[in-house]
Amino acid sequence: MARERILVPLQGAQSDERPLEAALKLAPLFDADIRGLFVEPDPATYMMWSGPGAAGASVVSTAIDAVREESDRACEDAKARFDRMLGGDHPGASFKRITDSPAEAAEQARLIRLLVACPEAAAGKGSLADFTASCLVDEACPLYVPRSGEIAPKRVCMAWDGSKEAARAAMAADPLLRPGVEVTILHSDRNLDYQDRAAAAPNRLTHWLAARGIEAKSRKVAGKGGLGEGLLDAAADSDLLVAGAYGHSRITQFIFGGVTRTLLQAVDGPSLLIAH
Repeated sequence: MARERILVPLQGAQSDERPLEAALKLAPLFDADIRGLFVEPDPATYMMWSGPGAAGASVVSTAIDAVREESDRACEDAKARFDRMLGGDHPGASFKRITDSPAEAAEQARLIRLLVACPEAAAGKGSLADFTASCLVDEACPLYVPRSGEIAPKRVCMAWDGSKEAARAAMAADPLLRPGVEVTILHSDRNLDYQDRAAAAPNRLTHWLAARGIEAKSRKVAGKGGLGEGLLDAAADSDLLVAGAYGHSRITQFIFGGVTRTLLQAVDGPSLLIAH
């Protein structure tokens, strides 16, 4: 029996294949079983659309039936793809269907070592966007977003600002940080308060990595654009970028933009592992 669990949210579409492929490669590195989860909205939420009288009730009933029918089809597709891609080589794998609000469904991420989600969901698009965000922020489950780059990674960039979020991301990436992996610590003085600068010193992460047999380099991120763009540019040739998520509130990041938002919405570049 594997020690850990990797959770893959599925929606019954072609986009399920990328996170499933990534999970299959990550599982032996984390000594983890793979758990597929089909998340569907609670049809009862359609009751909010009903108007007064029988006409409104009829519209709601029709809408709920349509949602259930489409969910049944999507779930069957997700289960078939899950079974086909995992085959019979993963006896600890499991598939589950859950009907709930995204925040309540995100409780499934408890005791999960890693959530592997498609780039669209991580970027806030599609039916799994709210669920993915709730797992990352509300349940503090590390999120892996497969883009390009090798799994297991040979070149890793780690964004470091001394924050608890960056430390949690480093801990989440630990199984991937093996001797022989080339690690570069990306750091910057931008957006740091004076009292945070001592914790942000890259040598704190350098010493932590040295205990794991890794001699890391450090690189200061400059550039004229935002810090998020600078991190993506600096990590462009790596397999994986590791970073803390939402060091500032999500509302602040939504209104003014932010590093996490930039990293999650990137189209190209290395795979991303972030933690809150």
